[in-house]
Amino acid sequence: MKRSAVLAIGLLLLGLGFSQLSPFKARLQAAIQSGGPEFAQVMLGQDKAQALCTQYRDKLPPELIPAFLEEQKALIKYPQNGKLMGDWKNGEKVFTDPRRGNCYACHQGVADEVAHGTMGPSLLNYGARGQSEAVVRYTYEKIYNAWAFVPCSLMYRGGVHGLFTPEETADLVAFLLDPESPINRR
Repeated sequence: MKRSAVLAIGLLLLGLGFSQLSPFKARLQAAIQSGGPEFAQVMLGQDKAQALCTQYRDKLPPELIPAFLEEQKALIKYPQNGKLMGDWKNGEKVFTDPRRGNCYACHQGVADEVAHGTMGPSLLNYGARGQSEAVVRYTYEKIYNAWAFVPCSLMYRGGVHGLFTPEETADLVAFLLDPESPINRR
C-alpha cells in the first residue's frame, strides 16, 4: 500500500514537471511566436549540418570535418557588386537588431554599450586588424557562415539562414573594419 502511494505521488510529480514550461522553453516559445513563421522555421528546422552537430553533440569525428567545412564554404554567397565591405552605418543597424544580427547577444561592440554578452570575443577595435583582402574576406565569410571555419560553433549562420543578405553582411564587415565605425573609435 505504502509503495503504491509513493509510486502514484512520484508519477504525479513527474507529470507536473513535464507539463510545466521551463524558463528557457517559455522564452523560446515567446521568441518564435513574436518572430513570425520565417523566424520559427529558422529556429526549429535542422539542415544536414545541424543534424550532424546534434548527432555528435557538436564534436564531429575528425574524418567528417573536411567535407563539413567544404559544404559550409559552398553555402557562402557574396554581394552582387563583389564588394565585401559596405556601409558601416547600415551594418550597425543589423548588428544591433535582435531579429537579424543580434551580435550584442554574444559580443561587445561599441564601448558605450554596456548591455552585451561575453560568449564571443570583444569586437572593440576590430578594425586594428587592417583592411587587407585576407582580413576582409575572412571577416565576411565568418559572419556569413561561421561554420565554414568552426564546425558546430555557437555563432549562428546568419547569412545561410537568411537573417541578413550578402549586402548586409558586407555592411557588418564595414561596421567592424571601417575606422569611422564606433567600434574602432576611442
